Amino acid sequence: MPSPLLHIRLDSICRHICRRVGLRHVRLLRIHLLPLIIAIAAMVSLIRPTAGQELPPSPQFDLAQVPPPVDRPMARLGQTLYLESCAPCHGEQGNGDGPTAADLPTPPTRFADPQAIWSLSPAELFFTTKFGRIDKLMPPWENRLTDEQIWQVVAYAWSLHTSQAEVAAGAELYAQSCAQCHGEQGRGDGPQASVDLPDFADPAYAMARSQAEWLAGWQSAHPEVGAGWSQAQQQQVLEYIRTFSYGPAWESPYRPGPGVIQGQVVAGTPDLTLSPNLTVTLRAFLGFEPVATFTTTVDDQGRFAFSDLAVGPEVVYLASASTAGITYSSPVLALTEEQPAQETTITLYATTDDPTGVRIDRAHWIIDFQPGALLVGQLITFGSENNRTFLGRRVDGVDVPVTASLFVPPGAEEISLENGVLGGRFRQVGNQIYDTVPIVPGTGTRQLVLRYRLPYQGTSLTLPQEFAYPVTALNLLVADLPQLEVQVEGLTGVGSQEFQGRTYRMWQADNLPATRLELDFQGLLPPGAVDPRQPQGNTGMGPVGTVPVLAPWMPWATGGLVGILLAGVLLWSWRRGRLGAPPQPDELRQRQMALLQHIARLDDRYALGELDQQTWQQQRARLKAELLAVATALEQNSLPDHSTP
Repeated sequence: MPSPLLHIRLDSICRHICRRVGLRHVRLLRIHLLPLIIAIAAMVSLIRPTAGQELPPSPQFDLAQVPPPVDRPMARLGQTLYLESCAPCHGEQGNGDGPTAADLPTPPTRFADPQAIWSLSPAELFFTTKFGRIDKLMPPWENRLTDEQIWQVVAYAWSLHTSQAEVAAGAELYAQSCAQCHGEQGRGDGPQASVDLPDFADPAYAMARSQAEWLAGWQSAHPEVGAGWSQAQQQQVLEYIRTFSYGPAWESPYRPGPGVIQGQVVAGTPDLTLSPNLTVTLRAFLGFEPVATFTTTVDDQGRFAFSDLAVGPEVVYLASASTAGITYSSPVLALTEEQPAQETTITLYATTDDPTGVRIDRAHWIIDFQPGALLVGQLITFGSENNRTFLGRRVDGVDVPVTASLFVPPGAEEISLENGVLGGRFRQVGNQIYDTVPIVPGTGTRQLVLRYRLPYQGTSLTLPQEFAYPVTALNLLVADLPQLEVQVEGLTGVGSQEFQGRTYRMWQADNLPATRLELDFQGLLPPGAVDPRQPQGNTGMGPVGTVPVLAPWMPWATGGLVGILLAGVLLWSWRRGRLGAPPQPDELRQRQMALLQHIARLDDRYALGELDQQTWQQQRARLKAELLAVATALEQNSLPDHSTP
């Protein structure tokens, strides 16, 4: 008799397995690229039937359970979701060669193969994506994606088997031989249209028909049309017809509207002379994806304006201008039907190599434990009281100017930083890590996130910490242990608080000078010990038991104010009106992968019931917002340009 485990839906299987083997395996079950490619292999080995067992059948396709898309699905909006959730099996290009494909009982669908798609309808792809095919170990995504998101993923997967050139060729043939009856937009309203012609743009109609069905209907109704065309030309026409009901990956989902954004570029440094032909760039984002860019030049008063912009809560804009190689931005701008116009300001600054005025506006310092190691996370926001952007200074051992300095203690391992890597944006000399990105005037204009692991022997340790700048506000959180004693000089204890099921002791200090602190720990977990905070059945091995330290969604509370400590760099920068000099493409792609992994882990914790819906949504929105920032930098040179004279 088949094991009861095999009758649990795949998402329930994941939860069941995770409860048995510990939270650290949640990540293995999350489908994602490189760091998570063993997910499917692990899951396959756990749920593959043994001799005499069979997997339960997949649900049979039922068109009644497929809701037509409300709006025309846009492949570009589904790209990130596809790469996150589908590429590990189906491959980044849809060739069925994802890193987990070899562990599946049958090869995954090759979306890049026109023949594999030929007899499938979009509705069938939607049904499979939503409800899964457990006999083929295809997980259901109904609890992770909305219907709208599934349609976007289906649109992207569909577009992988065709190309812009193929669709363009089909458009020419359609215009010559089909548009007279079927209409320019496929709605059956051409000048020679007869009654009862199908509406190719009707989502309810189009989603239920495969390319094969369309060809059969075409040859049955009027075989004389395109009789001299090759098979490839027939397919090109059908690919073009399909675009009436979905937007392929090369088509921008952005649509103009009645919106207007205008503003002024001003000098924040008295002796800065602004260029009379300064270029202002406006970027539009839809669903956290960059979808369009517009450019214009300022007038003799430094003013600029953009019109014919899309409005709606799902679209946001960011205006920016550059001087001396530094990019400065407006706040995030949203246009609605009720308020279709916005006024904004972009402030530019002169530059300096003098660090005078640089300070730490707020430092958050959190410490958790593994047996034999401290796990340390810091979020530090820098600002400058100067009215010039600090470009950096020269230090021994670094071949470029450096700006902000961070301290790491001797013996620190697994050092990681948000938005950059050591040897790239960040440089390490001894116990100092230097940033190379300029610091803009104002409060909290530069935000850095540092994480590291510090091994120790025994049960005691002194942890040093140096701050090279004055600190306006410092918050320290230390995870509690049953026998832990902590001595902190120079900070004031403010009690303890619960975060995600963990108790943290808290200290604060205000208006510290540049200083060195030392934390003395007694009663630590020695190497090889069992963490008493671990749930039963968890070995306590690895950093999983200390997720709050290293997770960028860690919620914080200081002085009674609850918020998200590791707020997105994008949101922080937007609030301060600056994007800053872009990191290198390789660093951005690494950050993009890291953010997708963070979102995946966050979703796993929500699926396991470890986060309530509000917390999950808030933290996911923050991560998605930072994804938007990374996408901005990656795609700013590849977006469709709509220049304003």
